[in-house]
Amino acid sequence: MNSERELAFELLRRLLAGERGEFQSYLTKLLEKSSPLDAGDDYYRLTLPSDLAKVRFSPETRDEIIAALCAEISRNPDEAFISAVSFTGLSLPTKTVAMLIVNPPRPLTISEFSYALALVAEYLPYDLMEDPEFLPKTDLERLVQVVQHLPDVESGENEAERAVLNVTKITAERFLKVLNEIERGEWPVADRS
Repeated sequence: MNSERELAFELLRRLLAGERGEFQSYLTKLLEKSSPLDAGDDYYRLTLPSDLAKVRFSPETRDEIIAALCAEISRNPDEAFISAVSFTGLSLPTKTVAMLIVNPPRPLTISEFSYALALVAEYLPYDLMEDPEFLPKTDLERLVQVVQHLPDVESGENEAERAVLNVTKITAERFLKVLNEIERGEWPVADRS
C-alpha cells in the first residue's frame, strides 16, 4: 500500500465484501488508534503486525471510513460493521447505532443487537451530557422502550444465544440505570477516555 488512505480503503473494501478474520480487527484497531480513544503506541505495537503498528489514519481518512461504515450499518447492521466503529468514541457511530436500535432496516439478530447496545450504552451517556438534544426526545424514548423490552433470556434458540442475551440484559440494565441518573442529574460526568 502506498498510503494510509489506500490501506484504510482496502481494509474497508474487504470488510464490506464479507471478508472476516484478523484484518477486520486490524481495521477496528487502526480506527481506534486514529480516534480520541487511542490506547497508546505500546498497545498497538503488541496487538498489530509491526508494519501496521506504525500506521495512523488522518482525521479525514478516519472520518471517511467511519461515515462509509455508518452508512452501511444503517442498511445492513452486520455485527462486524458495528464492531469496527465501536472503539472510536465518536458521535457519528453512536448516533447511527442508536437510530439502528430505534428503527432497524430488518429484525436484528441477538448478536447484532448486543453489539449495538454495547456501543450505545458505552458512549450515548457522554453525548447526552454534552448535548441533551443529541437524539430527538421521541427517538430517545423509543430507544428506552426497545431496551426495556428485551426478550426473555429463555427465548434464545441455543446456549450461545442465551449467553449473549444474558450479557445483553446486564448491559441494558446498566444503560437504563445510567439514563435514569442523567435524567435526575446524578450521573457523574467523567471523561470518555
